[in-house]
Amino acid sequence: MAQKVKLKLFGNIYELKGDDQEVDLQKVAFYIEEKAEEVERAQPKLPPSKLMVLVVMSLGHELFSCKKRLEVLETKLNIKIKEISEKIDSRVLEKKD
Repeated sequence: MAQKVKLKLFGNIYELKGDDQEVDLQKVAFYIEEKAEEVERAQPKLPPSKLMVLVVMSLGHELFSCKKRLEVLETKLNIKIKEISEKIDSRVLEKKD
């Protein structure tokens, strides 16, 4: 079932629909609205079109930062998994001898 949400940005209302059941579109819309308000407070004299560019850049920066952190965590996790696996293998081999 499609989710429907209203996104309010710089005086405009956008009605959106999405089918992704893993993501709560209402939470996404709220987060984007908060980010837009934050950018507008920091740059109150800019026109909406320029504010929108700043919002997009800010969200893009957050996305890439999260992706980088995820890559680092996945690498660390894979190293730990390998270490644990090697310890288990060595213990199993010890018991066979």
